[in-house]
Amino acid sequence: MMNHQQSVPVASTAATAKQMLSPLVEREQAGQRVIDLIPSRHGVVDDLILLLPPDEEHDRAMARVLSDAATMSSLEFMMRPSGYSAEDAKSRRIGRDNRQANSELLNYTIAIKKSLVPEHAVEMVADDEYLPPKRVDIDGGYIDVDEPYLVVGCCGLVNIDPFNRSSAAGIILDARFWRTGISTAAMYYSLSFGFNELKLHRIGIETTERNVGMRGWSENVLGIHVEAIRKEALYLGNGKFLDSWDYALFDYQWHGRVEAKLRSKLRMLG
Repeated sequence: MMNHQQSVPVASTAATAKQMLSPLVEREQAGQRVIDLIPSRHGVVDDLILLLPPDEEHDRAMARVLSDAATMSSLEFMMRPSGYSAEDAKSRRIGRDNRQANSELLNYTIAIKKSLVPEHAVEMVADDEYLPPKRVDIDGGYIDVDEPYLVVGCCGLVNIDPFNRSSAAGIILDARFWRTGISTAAMYYSLSFGFNELKLHRIGIETTERNVGMRGWSENVLGIHVEAIRKEALYLGNGKFLDSWDYALFDYQWHGRVEAKLRSKLRMLG
């Protein structure tokens, strides 16, 4: 809105107003809204991982991941004293499905085919952890998972705010598969959807001081630095809190260097 007291020529006002329109508004005027761009079931296949829409058969594996002390060692605020049951994982999945239906988040199950399980981890995986091959329905098509596969975590975008063109990216990965490139691949596709499909301006990454893995990845791979430390923002229970260490990546950084850098890393991993 213009607050100038003097009169402004109509043509000039129209031109200025057009320049002030965000890409979001421009897309909405063209009938393409951010909320319409968030799929109910989305998936990605590459040479390293599968990103699948969460389904019931993933619940038992996700309960195991969420209950693993090593995996959750830097996510204390999400831990439960008795761990997660399959029913707990189901409730979490349904709640997140509802939020996705309301265009508030984009949720993926991270999986890997049996033939792609890193050599060091093969003996750590029990036979009954593998799920059978299947055809996975996604919006506009399907993904053929043509061999047994293993659920190793989840990732995606949360708190999608179309008006402010912002969101936050997150990931939980089975500790047996840390430092394998899986996190980089999963985060790449989450960030890519946010910046390239939703045309977001800002995607935050919220972690804790002791999560040196995520902090190191944000700083050394993405090349970003902590922008804020929110004191005692995460409740652990029993009157205890943790500080939240907040990072952010912007669209001009993504398109300027980060996207190409991550794609290069994925080519090396593939």
